Amino acid sequence: MQRLIGNSIRLRVKKQLITLCRQLHTNQSNSSIAHDFNVASTSTIDSNFFTNHFRKISPFSWLKTSSLSKEQNDGLFQIKELSTPEGFHILAERVVNQCEKLLDECFNPSRRKIVEILDEISDEICRVADLAEFIRNVDVDNELKQAAEQAYGILHHLVEKMNTNTKLYDHAKQAYESGEGDETDQRVLKLYLNDFERSGIRFTENKRLNYLQLHEDILQLENHFRHGAHREYQIPTRQLSEKVGKRFNEKAITINSAHSNDDDENLREFIFRQYFRNEPEQERNLDELLRKRYELAKLCGYSSYSHRALDNTLLNKPEYVTDYLEQIMNAIRPFADRDIQLMQILKNRLDPQSTNKPIAPWDIARLEARFKSDVTQEYTPYFSLGACMDGLNLIFNSLFNVTLNKQPTAPGEIWHPSVVKLSVDHVTEGTVGYIYCDLFERKDKVPHDCHFTIQCSRRLADGSCQLPIVVLHVNIPPSTNPNIPTLLTLGLVENLFHEFGHAMHSALARTRYQHASGTRCQTDIAEIPSQWMEYFVYEPRVVKLFARHYETGQTIPDELLRRLHTAQNCFQAHRTQVQVACAMFDHSFHGPYPLSESYEKLYSSLLTKHTSLPYIPSTYPYLKFYHLVDYGARFSSYIIARSIASKIWHDQFAKDPLSKTNGEQFRKNFLQWGGEREPNELIGNMFSLTKKLTINDMTKAITDEIKDNAQKRDSLFKKK
Repeated sequence: MQRLIGNSIRLRVKKQLITLCRQLHTNQSNSSIAHDFNVASTSTIDSNFFTNHFRKISPFSWLKTSSLSKEQNDGLFQIKELSTPEGFHILAERVVNQCEKLLDECFNPSRRKIVEILDEISDEICRVADLAEFIRNVDVDNELKQAAEQAYGILHHLVEKMNTNTKLYDHAKQAYESGEGDETDQRVLKLYLNDFERSGIRFTENKRLNYLQLHEDILQLENHFRHGAHREYQIPTRQLSEKVGKRFNEKAITINSAHSNDDDENLREFIFRQYFRNEPEQERNLDELLRKRYELAKLCGYSSYSHRALDNTLLNKPEYVTDYLEQIMNAIRPFADRDIQLMQILKNRLDPQSTNKPIAPWDIARLEARFKSDVTQEYTPYFSLGACMDGLNLIFNSLFNVTLNKQPTAPGEIWHPSVVKLSVDHVTEGTVGYIYCDLFERKDKVPHDCHFTIQCSRRLADGSCQLPIVVLHVNIPPSTNPNIPTLLTLGLVENLFHEFGHAMHSALARTRYQHASGTRCQTDIAEIPSQWMEYFVYEPRVVKLFARHYETGQTIPDELLRRLHTAQNCFQAHRTQVQVACAMFDHSFHGPYPLSESYEKLYSSLLTKHTSLPYIPSTYPYLKFYHLVDYGARFSSYIIARSIASKIWHDQFAKDPLSKTNGEQFRKNFLQWGGEREPNELIGNMFSLTKKLTINDMTKAITDEIKDNAQKRDSLFKKK
């Protein structure tokens, strides 16, 4: 949705994206959720609470999709209107009426600060529009989904009306230029003005209509490209070699990924080439999308779409991003080359008859999986879902003085019986937020791990804080054996910790304005807490405190912990190289249009110059890179965030990962501010810098980490 007053709603796919949502203001929806459990927690936590909780419950009974209760129903998130689907229309109409009143106040000579009114308008809209967006992405009854769609449409029209209100823009601009308010007021008001201007508010009527048409065209092209990127292929088995074809009884096989762990190299290569085949229609969608984005950027006064997308980020100019990506590539190249050398040794051991065949992209997934299985043995019994949740509780209590406490839910409050409601309780400040955990995969559930913000932190008129409410949405396969709890792979543990990083970023936010609360900040800032949380998954001193065998209670052995860390980071340089290459072509594609050469040639040239594996002719991986839609010209933000998360970890937590002093500093200097501070100011505060963090600093942080992990890996490799 194009909004006044807000970044576009984004679904975070892992790799990932953050969907920024809001819930209705409690005073106006009669929801009691923000004040139900405002009781301070104790400093002592039950270290086995979640282990015992999930052990008692069989998730197998939760696999079916639930329906809205026809009996007593207090409404989703305790919003009484949402006890029936019709309530969405009531809420939407109420928002329209309230925003009209607030708009009138903007033009009243005795008004409040205009940034306060704009933020209240934004909050009114987002608490329903983003709630509707959440319902559109969760497995609920179609009737409720349709009602959410209709409410979304009403509010979409309202947002367009606000975005094109030149009188409102003029009053806001005048307030900014006159210096109304303090530094925070000015910062957030400037964000609102940027949103107005991105919507073409300063255009003539013809230009504004052109902008709106371009925006609609781009949305449609994004949907088409995303759909094409997720396309599966049905391949007749007769197209396989005779040897491979004999293994399949079906007339066709389904290919939904480029990578296979199959032992047959011919099959792996076939799958890779088929998945990344040329799709002329998808290439036309890409070209049209990039053309329209370029036209929109030029219309808004930018030299390219990349210039527009990077505005107000840490590296806020395309040339800075280019320098950063190239510097990282040059620094990690020797380590990535070494990764490929070791993979070649592994391949030769596994396939002695293929000694002369060099490593190819279709070998990577198999070799990584085989190396990890060889060095880690059986680890999942130590990582039950309950144990991992207890681990998260331990980390947050140690660092931030907060405890995750399970809360009862009212009838109709949750959308599925497996959802767990948690309060985030501070030892002295009381309840600071709520997290609804939707943890298990289901047939009709959106398969992407993400975090939805249902309600943002903001200061209310009486001086109190509107409590953040978030949904943590992951897809963990539940145990189907009542005698065995749900056990997690390391990848699932990483995802869980990653999404909790986003959730706590929102829950611990204490901003004056909801427009800049928590994850409502630039992508390179929003991804830092989530990537920082992943370091705890492999920190032996922390993992030993919660990872216990679900049957024996035995603490995870030190040797297994060491091997887990080494195995996970065994080919970190190569993985980083692939990510940076993706950021490079995303960045290059969004420069001036048309490009100086074809997409295939530009892509192949980047890989040939910068990566350790060769480009495979007649393959088109960029046509499957759906992050071109959601990250458009900003995929580099993910790499930037990784560099900074690495520096935060190694500078401030490596020596003492559960340091309460450093945890409180992280909370006070970073997490609580969201987007109310400039990105460079936030980072400077974290490191007590008197100057900006440089490209050299960021490159060194990630390179030093890769070098250290490579040395540990090599020592283990020699023993094998």
